[in-house]
Amino acid sequence: MASNEETSKKPIYKKVWFWIIIVVVVVVAIGVAGSNGDTNTQTGAQTETKTEYNKGEEAILGNGAITVTKVEKSKGNDWDKPKSGKEFVIVSVTIENKGNDNLSYNPLYFKMQNSQGQQENMTFSTIDQDTALQSGELIPGGKVSGTIIFEQPKDDKGLILIYNDSIWSSKELKIKL
Repeated sequence: MASNEETSKKPIYKKVWFWIIIVVVVVVAIGVAGSNGDTNTQTGAQTETKTEYNKGEEAILGNGAITVTKVEKSKGNDWDKPKSGKEFVIVSVTIENKGNDNLSYNPLYFKMQNSQGQQENMTFSTIDQDTALQSGELIPGGKVSGTIIFEQPKDDKGLILIYNDSIWSSKELKIKL
């Protein structure tokens, strides 16, 4: 039988209490990361989450409120034209931080789905260089507006703007344009 002195010299990773602490920390971290953010901050009650919206409606995901304020179509200009059979779809959005912590925003959080079921990322273009949504952070109560451009089939009536603020989450908002 090993003496008490020999057992206390075991490396920390070979002690049972060390692994119990690790498991507890991982379980707590998963619980925090998996919380759905759908709790009403004033009442603490769970709210039903709406995931599909229309242009002009305020769409809520976590602490972010997204509103599509305008949708324009463009054939481009002399230097920047869409591919044959396509047009630029310029979506004007407003993002507001409704939470108590800073909120990151980025045009790359958006993609567009067309009536053929294709989901595509934004298109880099010069036609909205003065209004293009940049990336940054909003303090609580902060608000930003800007445009995001997508290249889509001409006259597509089934366009949907999709917003997801995290690569770690499968939750997303869909806004019918």
